[in-house]
Amino acid sequence: MHNTKAGVEIQPLTKTNILVVDDRPDGLLALEAVLSCDHYNLFKASSGQEALRAALFNDFAVILLDVQMPEMDGFETAKQLRETNRSQYTPIIFVTAINKELRHINQGYESGAVDYIFKPFDPFILRSKVNVFVELFEKNLQIKRQADLLRQIESQEKERQISEIKQESHRSYTHLADAVPHSIIRVKPSGDVEYFNQQWLEYTGFKSAIDWKSLTHPKDRRRFLVFWLRMCRQNIQAYEIEIRLRSAQDGIYRWHLVKAVPDVKDGENICWIVSCTDIDKIKRTEESFKALSQELNRSNKELEEYAYVASHDLKEPLHVVSSFVYLLEKRFQPKLDDREKQYLKFIREGVGQAQRLIKDLLEYSCIGKEKVYEEIDISSVLTEVLSSIKTVIEEVGVAVKCGPMPRIVANHSEMIQLFQNLMVNAIKYRSQKPLEIQVAAGSEGNMWVFSIKDNGIGIDPQFKERIFDMFQRLHAKNEYSGSGIGLAICKKIVENHGGKIWIDSTLGDGTTFYFTIKQGT
Repeated sequence: MHNTKAGVEIQPLTKTNILVVDDRPDGLLALEAVLSCDHYNLFKASSGQEALRAALFNDFAVILLDVQMPEMDGFETAKQLRETNRSQYTPIIFVTAINKELRHINQGYESGAVDYIFKPFDPFILRSKVNVFVELFEKNLQIKRQADLLRQIESQEKERQISEIKQESHRSYTHLADAVPHSIIRVKPSGDVEYFNQQWLEYTGFKSAIDWKSLTHPKDRRRFLVFWLRMCRQNIQAYEIEIRLRSAQDGIYRWHLVKAVPDVKDGENICWIVSCTDIDKIKRTEESFKALSQELNRSNKELEEYAYVASHDLKEPLHVVSSFVYLLEKRFQPKLDDREKQYLKFIREGVGQAQRLIKDLLEYSCIGKEKVYEEIDISSVLTEVLSSIKTVIEEVGVAVKCGPMPRIVANHSEMIQLFQNLMVNAIKYRSQKPLEIQVAAGSEGNMWVFSIKDNGIGIDPQFKERIFDMFQRLHAKNEYSGSGIGLAICKKIVENHGGKIWIDSTLGDGTTFYFTIKQGT
């Protein structure tokens, strides 16, 4: 049905174009399922390049853009879209499941985004936000069409229609501004507030002229004045700053990300659109984590130094005990009865266990102290490891199979220690059947993934995390020897190289140890 006014026919609007960009087919499918309707033309792009090509030939009401994409990520795509005539002012909504940190959100707004949505998203909220931008887009198109048609109508009628359309557009803008959880104001270069949303009024209590000094924290005012002076120079670019603003309700200062974007007309900045996003919880959480991290680092360093000193100082007295036990046995062997010999045996075994424990503690405390990283061939590392445990391998009868190994950047001695500990662990916990060990490597993203698989006794899955803790043993000492530190050493080495370690095992059916090493460590 066509509407007519003053004898002029107004054509109905065609379908509105929406562009969704995601390198993952399931991501495109999810957005399509939420947004598909008879009212929209849904364009899909699986890369930033495809999105740019689509934007060259089509006008879009809104663009939904994934952040994490190969070759050209969402931030770069958004920047290039802003450089094209058609997409210079097109609203961009980032949709992501990975980049949730504040720095990524800030980067998104710097790239020209109007919103930043995390996956999994609420379909109703996403659809509602898109509908608002579509409505604004359609009203802008309607304004353009009606402006062309109104030239054919009498001056009084034309002015009335334009006034109605502007009022409707302003109401839509007002509704949109009130819907977002940010304080938004429109400020003239003079400092007078031209518009403010409900969130701004509720938080600051200001309705007109702004006394910035009374709003900002005393310690932030100097930085803010510099910020405001840069804005007043009318440089056509966006500015942002993190400052504390006082709440009118309780007088408490809260951290806000204040971002000012110029509204430019005919090359001149006529006003600033300023948004204030409450980041107080995020800021304080970051500060708490930073303080906690510093405290943990200090505590860990003290513990490592204590373990090193204690272990080193215990070596000598244990050596003395071991020597005197040997002398006692040599001198009084003929005079000792069976019980006394048993006592001396227990002393020897206890000293031996303590010496092994001290050795392992020293090794654990020394991991990470040597910061030398170089390119090494893991094939050569495995050759050294197999050579060092050759006697045990031949005695037990182990079949070792090694696949192709990469060259990586790592600490050479720690890599030998890591592979040797895992190989010895597989030999120690072998079953009655002939032992087979398979070593493999592959690449996943920016990580090297290694695996060491055996057909030994296996591990109950409920202990898969516990086995990497210090002094954790799943068997009695008389069943399997050891200090309970070997796998903790492996975990520390892997984490020092930017990776993680885990197992896949079934009790009685062997174990596979997996660990990753960051490429380019």
